[in-house]
Formats: sequence, C-alpha cells, structure tokens
Amino acid sequence: MTAQRIYTVGTPDGKVRLVKATNRAQALSHVANSVFVIRVANQDDLVYNLSKGVMVEYVSDGEQLDLIA
Repeated sequence: MTAQRIYTVGTPDGKVRLVKATNRAQALSHVANSVFVIRVANQDDLVYNLSKGVMVEYVSDGEQLDLIA
C-alpha cells in the first residue's frame, strides 16, 4: 500500500482544505473536482463562447507540475 500524507490545499476564496492523499497532484485533483466542472467542449459550446470573445487557452507541457498545492 502506498503511503498517504495529509496535504493543505488553499482555495481561491482563502479557505484551506486538508486532504489525505498519495501525492500533491492527487490532493489537488480531489479539490479541483469539487470546485470545477470539466468536460470536452461540444460544437455549441465553442460557437457560443467564441462569439462571446472567450479565447482558447493553450497549456504547455509540464505546466501542471508547476502548480503549488
């Protein structure tokens, strides 16, 4: 069994969550999944949001590794 640690994860509203997880990425993912909804955009999503001026953001390789949890 992989050892788990308790991580502190700060949220944008200044709250701190204590998450028992195997690693930082797992702790961050746990919190993110309760705060954000992520799904593949469909054609209607793209048409609507692009027409509102929302720009597509591009993630560079390894960017997630730079996050501080």
